[in-house]
Amino acid sequence: MSQINTPIDLETTDKLAYVQQLTNQSLSDIRQSAINDYYQKLKHNQKKNAFKLLEESGFIGCCSVESDLSINYKQVIATDQNLFQN
Repeated sequence: MSQINTPIDLETTDKLAYVQQLTNQSLSDIRQSAINDYYQKLKHNQKKNAFKLLEESGFIGCCSVESDLSINYKQVIATDQNLFQN
């Protein structure tokens, strides 16, 4: 088992005392729980794929196009280019 010795500021000390008072947990249990929670949060965020990240950002679905764009994209591009040339 490893031992951790680290200074903490007064605000963090107050927060720790509050958590101990409400939960009746030892400092060691609180520290272990906090590290486990943070670890799980990081692992969860790492598992998100590119689609999920884009979906959460609002990028996916932010515009509308023709439903058959994958079929007639060349025609759409040609039409758009004609609009910009005029």
